[in-house]
Amino acid sequence: MIISKEQLSDYKEKYEEVENLVEVDSKHDPQTEPFRSHYKAMDILVEMQHNLKNLLNDLPDDEVHESRRLLLYILGYLYKDSGRICLWTQELASGETYLLKCIELLEPYKMNPECVNAYLGALNQIGILWSNRNDAPKSREYLEQADKLYKDFKASSKVPFTIYDLFGSKDEIEQGKGVNTLEQTYTLTLYYLAQILGVLGDLHLSASLCHRTLQRQLEFNDYEHVDWALNAATLSQYFFQNDRNTESRHHLAAASYIMGKYESQMLQPEMSEDERSAVLEVFNHRSADINRCWAKYGLNLLAESKNRLMRDDDGDGLQIQKDIQKIALNEQCKFESLDIGAFEDVITDQYALMYDDAKPIFLAIQNWLNKAKEYYTLDSEASEYAKIVQDQASAYKCLAFYDFDDGNRCKLHKRQADLLESLLTMNPTYYLNICREVWFELGSTYSTMMDIKLEAFEKLKIQENPRPHVLNKINLLCQKSIKKFQEFIESYNDKDTNELKKNIPSDELQPILFAYFQVGRLYYKIITPDKKSQVANVTNCLKYYTMFMKTNDENKEIAEHFKQEYSVCREMVELLPLKIMKLRSEIERGT
Repeated sequence: MIISKEQLSDYKEKYEEVENLVEVDSKHDPQTEPFRSHYKAMDILVEMQHNLKNLLNDLPDDEVHESRRLLLYILGYLYKDSGRICLWTQELASGETYLLKCIELLEPYKMNPECVNAYLGALNQIGILWSNRNDAPKSREYLEQADKLYKDFKASSKVPFTIYDLFGSKDEIEQGKGVNTLEQTYTLTLYYLAQILGVLGDLHLSASLCHRTLQRQLEFNDYEHVDWALNAATLSQYFFQNDRNTESRHHLAAASYIMGKYESQMLQPEMSEDERSAVLEVFNHRSADINRCWAKYGLNLLAESKNRLMRDDDGDGLQIQKDIQKIALNEQCKFESLDIGAFEDVITDQYALMYDDAKPIFLAIQNWLNKAKEYYTLDSEASEYAKIVQDQASAYKCLAFYDFDDGNRCKLHKRQADLLESLLTMNPTYYLNICREVWFELGSTYSTMMDIKLEAFEKLKIQENPRPHVLNKINLLCQKSIKKFQEFIESYNDKDTNELKKNIPSDELQPILFAYFQVGRLYYKIITPDKKSQVANVTNCLKYYTMFMKTNDENKEIAEHFKQEYSVCREMVELLPLKIMKLRSEIERGT
């Protein structure tokens, strides 16, 4: 028996109906029946499988001709598509059954042009299935099989088919479609494998595969502009976190280039007003996200520049840097087809050594963040708006490091503080974590400003009598810093006992301990000739140093981080009671 042309044509029509249901109709399914079209498609696939099995049973067992092979190939495709739908509808057990059926059926023929696309697709889908089951090693195993199959098939120089090629005669094969399908499927293999490797902790290889995925999407013109740009910008974050600034900037520039290309063509005359609004909303949203990624790159550049200037370079550090540069050069993670030099020229990829290097980076950061704030506003996206303002404040903090003029440094920190203060209009009931971050950072900022002015005061005191307003500014900054740190600490207190809550995670206890230490230090720094005020300040100093030591002793797992501070506190806790007694004695004597 040979399968007729009419039967193949009927199968083709049914398969086209399945594709239309999955790719088109499913997008309009009601929320009450989110998988309605998928279930309809599944019913058709099951019916087709049943008919194909009957046809196969009608063939003599000893008959090995094109009809049997053809039916097997088509059946393999149907199993693969059934498995994919089951995964989509979260029926993982049924999905696994179908996908394993496809793999078992087509295993002897996987290198044949007629079914390589089905087999490769099934390996991808079962890789996704094991990822959904949180079994990354098993997922990796299947995806690496897919990677090997693609490479072996490409080396064979065979031309792959699509399922539609199986429904027609040799003369009806659509040239190039099978190749496009294979390349698109393999691009997905790399994408899925990159995600799994990230989960498994192989971030270097994961990033490399992410870049290859983006490169292939460009090469085969198989991408959505906004998604591609966002993925490139996200990947840039890995590169700058690993001292690969050139590649990081390159991916950000590519993201901006693709978004610009999309902007010029995204609005079409035939679009309705609602469609135009939806497109603009997505574009503005993702443009703001890419601007934030640019700003993160700039902030990292300034922060890491500061770290490098503050630490002594040792031999190991230099060797690590050479290894990183070698990796970057060998990989050449670049998009050679894109003309993006103008976007790269907006900001350097070199670390800053002095103020003149840091200032252009700072200005670029502020420009990107101001653009991001056009989309993320306090009224519409309060949490994201707060993060942007915090980044703006961080940029001022970074720039202040490079300015050696005390007056200018204080002005930059003042701008930092003003930005942070503006966020305290947010209600702590709803935005407690943000308020905590702001209180802590403001405490640190005012403390830094106080230290700058106190150092200048000590120098001035040697030369001449400082004016009272200088002293007042120092004390005011002290009090502001104390208040912000106290607000931060109190946010962790039990409302009934007004004492620190129990079982606070260690990563949150660390800043609390730091705040205790800082408040103690700040009370000691307040300058006043009044003895009674001095007693009160020293008593508060002793109180917070004691709280620091008590909390530290009760949480040994974080004590390792505060060895130096603990040593200072232990010494001060011994000396401060004597100082208090001395001050009180002087008050009694009226001296």
